[in-house]
Amino acid sequence: MPNRRLKLLAWTTLVAGCMTAAPNVRPPLGADLVSGALTGAPLPLRFDPNARVIRSTAANLPPASYSNAQASRGESVYGNTCGACHQPGSLVGQAFVETWSDRRVYDFYALVRSTMPLDNPGGLKDQEYLDVIAYLLKANHAPSGTDSLAVDTTALRSHKIDVHYP
Repeated sequence: MPNRRLKLLAWTTLVAGCMTAAPNVRPPLGADLVSGALTGAPLPLRFDPNARVIRSTAANLPPASYSNAQASRGESVYGNTCGACHQPGSLVGQAFVETWSDRRVYDFYALVRSTMPLDNPGGLKDQEYLDVIAYLLKANHAPSGTDSLAVDTTALRSHKIDVHYP
């Protein structure tokens, strides 16, 4: 017990000594208080006009393949589910091409599956999401193939969206 009291006394002395450190000690990591920091005044935000969003490209990957039957099923799902919020043609055209061309199919699939429909994200079956993606690929002039998009994340990650605006 006396040993414990001695340790506590030593620790208290050490802490008290640190609190009365020399006035020339710099704040940690060079942190300096600026005027207004203590008053709660808002600090101005700085906009960097040279900032760019880093976007992964999949230009060297083969294009995704979907079947016309899959795209037809996707058009039906789109009309019944997605069409309530997305007007016909809102995901078709130059803006879609500029955003998604030469990106991995998986990136688009993951975004759509995790955020749509707005009132029930992830509420569709995986195959329905892929059918909708096949429909959007077809609507944006991606060439169809003999294979359908499948719920295989490895395959989705190893193929790109190859769409072109006419």
